[in-house]
Amino acid sequence: MAPEPPGPRVFSRAIRSTPLPSPFRPSTSIAKYNGETKPELWLADFRLACHLGGARGDDRAIIRQLPLFLSDTTHRWLEELSANQIYDWVDLVRVFEGNFKGTYIQPDNSWDLSKCKQKLGETLREYARRFSKQRTELPHIPDHDVILAFVSGTTSRDLVRELGRNRPQTIDKLMDVVANYAVGEEAVSAFFSYEGKNGKSSANDDEGPSRGPKKNKKKKKTWPFQREDLDDDLVAAMERKRPRGPPDGAIFDKMLKEPCPYHKGGANHKLEDCGMLKKHFDGLGFKKDARDDPKKEKNSDKGDDKDDDGFPAVHDCYMIYGGPST
Repeated sequence: MAPEPPGPRVFSRAIRSTPLPSPFRPSTSIAKYNGETKPELWLADFRLACHLGGARGDDRAIIRQLPLFLSDTTHRWLEELSANQIYDWVDLVRVFEGNFKGTYIQPDNSWDLSKCKQKLGETLREYARRFSKQRTELPHIPDHDVILAFVSGTTSRDLVRELGRNRPQTIDKLMDVVANYAVGEEAVSAFFSYEGKNGKSSANDDEGPSRGPKKNKKKKKTWPFQREDLDDDLVAAMERKRPRGPPDGAIFDKMLKEPCPYHKGGANHKLEDCGMLKKHFDGLGFKKDARDDPKKEKNSDKGDDKDDDGFPAVHDCYMIYGGPST
């Protein structure tokens, strides 16, 4: 009686006794199967790698190499199966799918994709990259559902407005529009951040790069006359803080000794000798007070005003201090 060929007993005797092709170089780039990948996809990759290694046209030789590409737990499961269940490639796929259908990581659905929202502070390009990465795990979702999920997840108002006007029908057109808006967003951010560094006011980012909703602060309107009143009050308040002192009488003496500012023509006299100014004060009814000259006090009743110089007597002088508004 011939000895049993080596290999798991779940394989048929024909598979275990199939000679390996020569030359045959098994692939070393295939990760060992551990049940976390969809079995149909992994078996298809394993079969293609064996074809490239030299095992062409004979699936029994490929099935015989399978235990070398299984993890410890998966290999143990294969060894414990009942004998003679796998005779060809169809039987192998059936057995694998039946066991690992509930163990491998299932792809998300359209509801999971709709949960992908743009985060606070996340740029449009970063959000599009993260959304696209998650979408690649969901190849069976229709384009309409993908577009709806992206629009409901972004915070860029300008992009949503553009997609509302020109609705893309495919994911490729959607990503083209998103890429263009991402470039514009980065240009605006770079330009106004440069202006801010140079002392210029930054732009109003109400609809900007997906930074989240912002509250519009209403500025209180100030009318021109109100602004002038505020400036006057501020100047007056500053002037009140300055120390006040008595007026200096030397200022008026100096003014009287200077040339008359009212006769700039041929007249050559001082302000105190200006006859026109004296007549002006006489017309206003100002008379020199007798208290300034005790000798004329006695003759005040006689109306002798021959020596009167025409300037009114000054007893009190009040000065007004203030800024330009005063």
